[in-house]
Amino acid sequence: MSRRSALSGSASGPRGLNVYIDETGDRGLSAKSSPFFAMTGLLVPFEDNWSVIATAAGLRAAIHASHPEATAPLHWVDHFKKKHPKRRSMAAIELASMPSAKVIHVIVPKDAIRSYPGLADGGRFYNYTTRYLLERVAWAAQQWEGGPRRAVVRLGAVKGMDHTETVSYLDRVRQGHHDKWRPPPWDRITWPPVWSGTDWNGIQLADLHAGLLNAALSGAYEDEACAANLLLVKHQLYRSPQGRLHGYGVKVMGPTGADSFVTDRCWWKKWEVA
Repeated sequence: MSRRSALSGSASGPRGLNVYIDETGDRGLSAKSSPFFAMTGLLVPFEDNWSVIATAAGLRAAIHASHPEATAPLHWVDHFKKKHPKRRSMAAIELASMPSAKVIHVIVPKDAIRSYPGLADGGRFYNYTTRYLLERVAWAAQQWEGGPRRAVVRLGAVKGMDHTETVSYLDRVRQGHHDKWRPPPWDRITWPPVWSGTDWNGIQLADLHAGLLNAALSGAYEDEACAANLLLVKHQLYRSPQGRLHGYGVKVMGPTGADSFVTDRCWWKKWEVA
């Protein structure tokens, strides 16, 4: 399959997998920064990319209903603020209806990684988190139900980031210079990944999935209501062939104990169950 056909999301190759990635939270480690940073990947087989187009178009039409001519891309922070609970529920319901989509979250609790001096650099922090997510994308593509897939990865462009340096770092990872454990099947990802603007429908939907996660993690540990919409899409979380979620569809970066940032929340057990 040509790179051009892959990037178009064509269904001409039945073994393709579109992967759309966006982020939530900031990469700063100061006391004023967000308490966590997360990257979210939305994985959709080529032949079902129609669901990406239909879902994004439908949500845009609903959000811009009073301005029929508007086609502005969907942004969680702009269009799904806390004062719009119905919009948030609508987004979750529409995302949940995508038939074959899978979701992977990599979550970084800031308190858990402040002692890692290398991550004080925002670029290095971003690159390292991207690596963790792409490793899980590679395994998901290899272990996809029905047979291995080849993933075409697009990430939301980050202002002020040199994405060529990200690719350079990831190239070193793929060559085995940073691996301590069994390397993932990097050949399952079409290389290099592409950074795109929010004009891509899939990037907009990945942003919404990341927003649902943000809303849940921004609430109190004992507040289950803040995760109500996130729980609507829990069936889309990627799991290993053995059914494992932790470390696969949900990965928390940091030292031993960092997982408690997520697993100590009252809604975790409901989120964890398929």
